[in-house]
Amino acid sequence: MAGPKNTMKYLTPEEIKNSHKDEAHSILEKSKSQLVRFSFGIELFKKCLADQFSGNKAIKILDLGSGSGSFARQLAEIGCVNICGVDIDDYRSAEAKSIYKEFKQADLGWDKLPWPDNTFDIINAWCVLPHVENPFHCAREVSRVLKPGGIFIFSLPHLTSKPAIDYFIKNKNFGQYKGENNHIILFTYPIIKKTILKYFDTVDIAYPIRPKVFERGVKGKIRSVVYPLINKFFPNAGKALSYRWAYEAVYLAHKSS
Repeated sequence: MAGPKNTMKYLTPEEIKNSHKDEAHSILEKSKSQLVRFSFGIELFKKCLADQFSGNKAIKILDLGSGSGSFARQLAEIGCVNICGVDIDDYRSAEAKSIYKEFKQADLGWDKLPWPDNTFDIINAWCVLPHVENPFHCAREVSRVLKPGGIFIFSLPHLTSKPAIDYFIKNKNFGQYKGENNHIILFTYPIIKKTILKYFDTVDIAYPIRPKVFERGVKGKIRSVVYPLINKFFPNAGKALSYRWAYEAVYLAHKSS
């Protein structure tokens, strides 16, 4: 899905596929979420691969909401060889197309995912669910095509971080839900827990911090020195700081056997 530098206004699925198809392609063919752009996603994926699958790079992966295929390229770079993709249309670059063993088109909000039950070991969705008109249907479909013991990795805006709350107090709105972008579903933790996580057991929640937190002013410079030390010697305190500063939350969810 499009990141902040490739902002796409809200379009219905029919507009994306028909009347505004060219507009959607012009943005999504270049899209790369921040979690991909800053390599947060691939680092979390590598840890998941090591912890949950003994580093087996032959497991079957579904890149949900593939967009330009930027994450698939990162998967290929670490040696993953069994990658499938799905999106409402094909926005993949020529380079990325050769990486996927299989790619299919589906409206993630309403269509069934076009694979049988219990097909995939890991399904990743980087900032996909907030764009989907019925993300709860999408989560049920993910659970269906994920193997027992499989992992669903998905990211959502972190609405209770300090930056998000400060922005809301000042603007009476969340920064990631401005009128000119295509985030359309608001996720609080209770909503996530009772809808998406209903079908999974939570393994972990990570809170990746954007580099700009460490780059802005004197506070940023102090954070850049203090945070790595706290994270190294006091990991629980480090995670609390990550929760405070992060703009996104990444959920690792396990499908029970």
